Amino acid sequence: MKQVNNNLYKIRHSLAHILASATQNLFYGARLGTGPAIENGFYYDFDSKHSFSEEDFKKIETEMRRLINQNLEFEYKELNITDAKKIFKNKNEIYKVKLVEKFAKAGNKKVSIYKTGNFVDLCEGGHVKNTKELPKDAFKLTHTARTYWQGNENNPQLQRIYSLAFETKNELKEYQKFLEKAKARDHKILGPKLDLFFFHETAPGIPYFLPKGVIIINILIDFWRKEHQKKGYQEISSPLINKKELWEKSGHWKHYKDDMFIADMGKNDLYGIKPMNCPNSMIIFESKLRSYRDLPLRFSDTDILHRYERSGTLNGLLRARSFRQDDSHNFVAEDQIEKEYESIFEIVKEFYAKFNLKFKYRLGTRPDKFMGDIATWDKAENSLKKILIKTVGKNGFYIEQGDGAFYGPKIDIIMKDSLNREWQMGTIQLDFQIPKNFNLKYTDKDGKQKTPIVIHRVIYGSLERFIGILIEHFAGAFPFWLSPVQIQILPISEKFNFYAKKIFKKLQEKEFRVEINEQKETLGKKIRQGEMQKIPFLIIVGEKEQKNNTINIREHGQKDQKEIKLDAFIKTLK
Repeated sequence: MKQVNNNLYKIRHSLAHILASATQNLFYGARLGTGPAIENGFYYDFDSKHSFSEEDFKKIETEMRRLINQNLEFEYKELNITDAKKIFKNKNEIYKVKLVEKFAKAGNKKVSIYKTGNFVDLCEGGHVKNTKELPKDAFKLTHTARTYWQGNENNPQLQRIYSLAFETKNELKEYQKFLEKAKARDHKILGPKLDLFFFHETAPGIPYFLPKGVIIINILIDFWRKEHQKKGYQEISSPLINKKELWEKSGHWKHYKDDMFIADMGKNDLYGIKPMNCPNSMIIFESKLRSYRDLPLRFSDTDILHRYERSGTLNGLLRARSFRQDDSHNFVAEDQIEKEYESIFEIVKEFYAKFNLKFKYRLGTRPDKFMGDIATWDKAENSLKKILIKTVGKNGFYIEQGDGAFYGPKIDIIMKDSLNREWQMGTIQLDFQIPKNFNLKYTDKDGKQKTPIVIHRVIYGSLERFIGILIEHFAGAFPFWLSPVQIQILPISEKFNFYAKKIFKKLQEKEFRVEINEQKETLGKKIRQGEMQKIPFLIIVGEKEQKNNTINIREHGQKDQKEIKLDAFIKTLK
């Protein structure tokens, strides 16, 4: 949370301190980690012998309200490093001592603390002045999670308590209703229920896709492939693992190694399992002589990638360790950058309209750790600003300072789903750096050797994440063209299985995805099963339909049924 002066931020941050104080009052020996305000609430991390659970929440909330009623001041104080270290050492707050030492190493002479009653915390601020400004009925502890100190798996494991927090009770209630809606759409629940995918403990963060899930992946890739072929993209595939020398050359070994899976073959023979495709695309570009006539040269692929996401950050398909991207690396001359971006923006509009998804753009600028020189970065950032202003206007995008890739600034696609949640999906990155590292060259019109610029771009982003979001966006009821099973035929009894198979064959010949439910169940139960599987159309056949050579149609979510000739139904679907 960066809006330190925002009143809601101050409330949430202050409540995090109250949570920490209440927890220490109730559970002797609980040591403090950190506790920031976050979107929709706050959390605090503890090192405690007591294993926190939801059974503790009511007791903690009661203690929090008792502290709020005392009208305690949030007292700010600045201390030198020595005094701050002494205070937290005396309190046996070993994690706060480590933070003070970290600030000292960074060159800080002083740190700030906040005192609330008997509670003292190391903190930069952003608080209300007094606890009487805090709402007593607009926060709610929600769940606990395990996490590692500073996000490092080599550090001790802490317990995190999460809470919602708003300015008013009504706002809290409205958000709780929203959460109930979101829970009903949770892809982690719906995915296995709809036989799309599941996870297994032997491969944390890596999904097993079932036949129906693979159908969706293939539909998305087929659509991507056809549309990109029309626009001059050439599909490639490259090795899953490469020697560390390739990743050193690209800069990933220095800037991204901690997020890679490393294969150690012994005798200093290290390989990196591919977290992204860019170095491999550079290898393909340099595999033969290139001329200005070849540019723009667009290499696209959907190879499976692996990234070592920390266990605490994993979130079903939304944050997985294995995923595909609809990736492309577009090699262009400098004077082609603007036109190429315009072409990519057109693809973005086309793709997101297909799914009825709204989006906006975010510009990420130079991060603290970057590759190359500042002048080149400034040039690249100015190019992207100019392109965005021309495409969507000054108010059509926003800037996230320091959020660029280590090799160049980027434009992210921020998508909004049916629950009004925002997701970062695709990204379009401008790279002057990695082509230089690989000494890539093409011959220009004058016969001179020049280095191409590379635009790294994905439109869906991670296909796994995109599918997870689509499941939640559509609540599992995919549009007809994307549904893994489009039509299910329900014979009323075994007597009508033969007629059902005739219909099945005709629909299959027309390339519809169709199946027959031949279970010896009542029609009512078959209909309920079809509705739960969210199949777009159920075809019911019995004596009347067989006699009239018709079918009875029931659309998902509708109770009405309609008798129709099969050919007329097929014509409607087409």
